[in-house]
Amino acid sequence: MRGIITILLLMCSMHSFALQPSPDLGPQQVVRFQLDSLRTNTADNDGIASTFTFASPANKRMTGPLARFSSLFDNPRYAPMLNHQSSDIELLSNDGRYAKFAVELIDQNGSIHHYRFELSRQVGGSCTECWMTDSVMWAPKPGRSA
Repeated sequence: MRGIITILLLMCSMHSFALQPSPDLGPQQVVRFQLDSLRTNTADNDGIASTFTFASPANKRMTGPLARFSSLFDNPRYAPMLNHQSSDIELLSNDGRYAKFAVELIDQNGSIHHYRFELSRQVGGSCTECWMTDSVMWAPKPGRSA
């Protein structure tokens, strides 16, 4: 029994950086994947790269290419997202085309940070009907936007 529990814990702690945008993923699943990717980021920044994969085309135009996107995590507002301890996601709104989430994140040092994720369902292009992230904003206090 103990061996089975150990295997289950290992499976739950592993994270696949291979997930790609898909119409089968809901907006909360996308946010969870991005947060888990950042939580398990490696020295090669695989987690940041996986997060960038789910950035909407409009977001990528503003924050890309990947090297520029990666540098955003040098900012003290976004650095706590890397290798954080845990995060909670709360749905603020979802009208079927746009979704907003409040995220409370506990960083490596145990400090609490708040963010707002905004996603949209894509129309046209290579990922029609996929939920992708348009923006992530640091929120100075819960319930308030940046």
